Amino acid sequence: MTDTVHLGHLALTWDQAFLAYPSTPGWAHHDVAELPDGRLVAGHPDGRSLRVYRPDGSLLHEMDLGAVETHGLTVDPATAEVWVADNGHKYTPDQPDYDEIRIPGRLLKVTADGERVGELVQPDTAAYDRATWAPTAMLALDDGGLWVSDGYGLSLLHRYDADGTYRETVDGSDSGTPFDTPHAIVTRTHAQGAAHGTEMLVADRANHRIVVLDTAGRTLRTFGAEHLTSPSGIAVLPDGTLLVTDLFGALVALTSEGDLVGRLGVPTPEAEQRDAWPNERCDGLTVRPPLEPTRLNSPHGIHVTSTGGVLVTEWVIGGRVVRLTPA
Repeated sequence: MTDTVHLGHLALTWDQAFLAYPSTPGWAHHDVAELPDGRLVAGHPDGRSLRVYRPDGSLLHEMDLGAVETHGLTVDPATAEVWVADNGHKYTPDQPDYDEIRIPGRLLKVTADGERVGELVQPDTAAYDRATWAPTAMLALDDGGLWVSDGYGLSLLHRYDADGTYRETVDGSDSGTPFDTPHAIVTRTHAQGAAHGTEMLVADRANHRIVVLDTAGRTLRTFGAEHLTSPSGIAVLPDGTLLVTDLFGALVALTSEGDLVGRLGVPTPEAEQRDAWPNERCDGLTVRPPLEPTRLNSPHGIHVTSTGGVLVTEWVIGGRVVRLTPA
């Protein structure tokens, strides 16, 4: 089903059937990414698996990774392999509510056929003497460097060399406020006078802001606190516009400097959210809510494809991926 929606100056066609999922009680906490050949990879609501789609959105195959929660996905630009941030926490079907599993997270590297080819281990630092990490996202830089956000653990960013050697940890405190749930991390190229450079953008969710860092992890600036309630994912359009998923029900467009361009949807304040949000109660049971066309429920991950489409995943029983394309 397609409809037209507006996000600031952007007119977009809404398609919520582009990537189909089987009917399942799995509570999806998934992401989506694109391989260099145009195939798409998305987490399955069961948390264990990845689904690989053809560029037209038809399912190619599934691969069972034995993960707990395939949360964040990043394609390594050097190898076209997929990094999977398994945060180790999963809501599992039970009634009347959902039960949960919580074990140490993992950072896995797999081929598009599901072969495991690498893994980053938890940093051997004093910070984890009495804690375990719960990675939510990973970033592979063009120079081979790797950054991991421990978004559901200790709210830290960790840097590794290309060979997986741990180098350092930053906590965002040089911004004046330490990170609190650094949920997603992406790069963008920016102009600096006649030169160009690469910045990292962190969706610092519980601080309601975007943090901009250089690739060495030093904070350059922050923005967005006046426009965002729960930033979960970030994507960059070719013109530099930033698209941010706001988990409480909106997609927010910002200029490259953080000024508001527009919103698709209005975030629902936590105090006003329905019982069992992002799902709902029906006859005392926790069930998937009706997911209406043109209305976001709980936008989580986001990716801009090479053909200009915007894919948005939602944190909800059964999962949903909405495709937005220029109308």
